[in-house]
Amino acid sequence: MRKGFYKILIVVMSIALIGLIIIQFYWLNLTLKTGTDNFSNGVYQAMNFTTEKVNKNELEKYYKKFSNIKTDLTSNKDKPQVVTNHVIKDSLGTTYAYVTRYVVEKSMLPVSGEYNDSLTRANIYSQERVFKINKDSTSKGIPNLNLNLEQSLQDGTFTLESAARWDAGTTPIDKRVSYKMLDSIFKVELKNRGILQADPQLAVLTKDSAITVVKSKDFDPNKVEFMVPLFLDRNDHVQYYLAANFKNRKLAIIAPTVPVISLTFILTMIIITVFSLSIYYMQIQRKSSEIKTDFINNMTHEFKTPIATINIASDALRNEKIYNDPEKVKYYADLIKQENKRMNAHVEMVLRMSKLDRNQMDMNFQEVNLNGVVQKSVEPIRFIVEERNGTIFEEYNAEHSFVKGDPFHLENIVINVLDNARKYSPNTPDIKVKTYNKENNFIIEITDKGMGMSPNVLKKIFEQFYREETGNVHNVKGHGLGLAYVKKIVQLHGGQVWAESTPGKGSTFFIKIPLKS
Repeated sequence: MRKGFYKILIVVMSIALIGLIIIQFYWLNLTLKTGTDNFSNGVYQAMNFTTEKVNKNELEKYYKKFSNIKTDLTSNKDKPQVVTNHVIKDSLGTTYAYVTRYVVEKSMLPVSGEYNDSLTRANIYSQERVFKINKDSTSKGIPNLNLNLEQSLQDGTFTLESAARWDAGTTPIDKRVSYKMLDSIFKVELKNRGILQADPQLAVLTKDSAITVVKSKDFDPNKVEFMVPLFLDRNDHVQYYLAANFKNRKLAIIAPTVPVISLTFILTMIIITVFSLSIYYMQIQRKSSEIKTDFINNMTHEFKTPIATINIASDALRNEKIYNDPEKVKYYADLIKQENKRMNAHVEMVLRMSKLDRNQMDMNFQEVNLNGVVQKSVEPIRFIVEERNGTIFEEYNAEHSFVKGDPFHLENIVINVLDNARKYSPNTPDIKVKTYNKENNFIIEITDKGMGMSPNVLKKIFEQFYREETGNVHNVKGHGLGLAYVKKIVQLHGGQVWAESTPGKGSTFFIKIPLKS
């Protein structure tokens, strides 16, 4: 994938993801707004139903008390009648309203059958009702009976609702309705509308918004959120209001949307995670592709030299002057063998790493003397170091040196680290090998005075195919598998490997292998 296209792809995917997140937040905000509107509508519906039920309950009392009034009024509505009323107050201050209705009933009496004469007889009946008016402490006076009441009594249109409003309007509010009844009805209605966990606080207010004794303990009159008419007077004017506020309003609004919000959040996080992982693995694949390309180029260069050497030696052996000279034949034959061995070493390393990645490496674990393995590993490197006038110092301080491991691979990992110390010492190699015991472990410490490594390089040296470079040029030949192989083998032995380094001053590698128990 070309670098430019890769960047464009990431930008487009990022814009799409940001757009999706913005839409999700807009949709959530719209859901919350809808939830708020639904909450308000539900509360008003519940309050209206509550007031309606309270009024019906009050009216039922009057139906029971005055069950025969309407029948009497209706039966006599077509008869001539006179209605009078007057209001008196006794010595105790109790007011009574007297309503008297006089009904004239006519009947025909025959006098003579011959002339069909008759007499009209008129009977006058009176009906009297007394209404006791209880004065409310909040009332400014005694309501007077008006002509509308007299007219309704005369024509039979008088209703119990009118009587109830007239009579109950002078009754204290706590005698008309209780907080317990209001709270019970209201909570049921809220539940029927899906409003839960709201913790409503109710109160009955006068028409001037003054709070009455019918209220919840914690009701705050300064924080009234909802208010609807509760009782009307005989002139259809609001007499009392039912007010409500909620301690957990936000919780009640959010509660119905929690499943949707949770699902949206989970799906959004999944999308973000998948997007991030996609970018991450794309970068890894791109980096892996670059590393493998670099590895193939390095391996090509690594094979070019021995192949060229083998070709030159083969051509030399065909020369008559050469194949007749036994010493030169032997020299070129050894050269071919040496270069072939060099190529074989590269191939073997690649195959080993491939097997290690697939966990197919055959390990021959046995009791191994690590002091002896380290001494054996130093010998082939010593020869190369001495050719460059360098030195290797050995210090074997480990009193306990037996571990359970594979001697072949243990020897290879020490050789790899020593060879790195040699290769990354641009001047005369100065290498120190030291062994010691620490906390039931065998420690191999290999120190060089080479070019050293930066902290950033130090973090990556045990990764496959990684090689330190300057710009786009590798200063030291290799294929970037040696230290990755070392780390894998050490881990298979239950140990650890790490390095410390200072640029320009050299590096120290530590290999820790558990002792045999």
